[in-house]
Amino acid sequence: MIERWIEREVARGLQGLIALRLPGAPAEDAITLTLDIWLAALATRAATWVEHADAPRLQAAFRALYAQCSTWPVPRQLLDALPAPKPAPALPAPRLTPEERARNRARLDAITQTLFKKVGD
Repeated sequence: MIERWIEREVARGLQGLIALRLPGAPAEDAITLTLDIWLAALATRAATWVEHADAPRLQAAFRALYAQCSTWPVPRQLLDALPAPKPAPALPAPRLTPEERARNRARLDAITQTLFKKVGD
């Protein structure tokens, strides 16, 4: 089941496409079926989407279609127009005390020496 916010964004996007009166557009009485088909086509990708991050991506993709399409697009074109998701914020560098750094260096030295012994055998 696709989330309501996705249905809302796709419905708005399709309304914009209808307003362009592009060749190949569905008949007015078929727009509900068209929405259903587009949602079905997006369902597997949309299963991982979250509203705060992906609603703006959907809006941007439809804006790209408005600017680029000279005929009625297919759902694949919307997926291709989706901007890449923003990367997750990086974690801050760990704060280590000088003692922890020294202990970690000693561990790495011990591991390195063990590896060199095994290679030399």
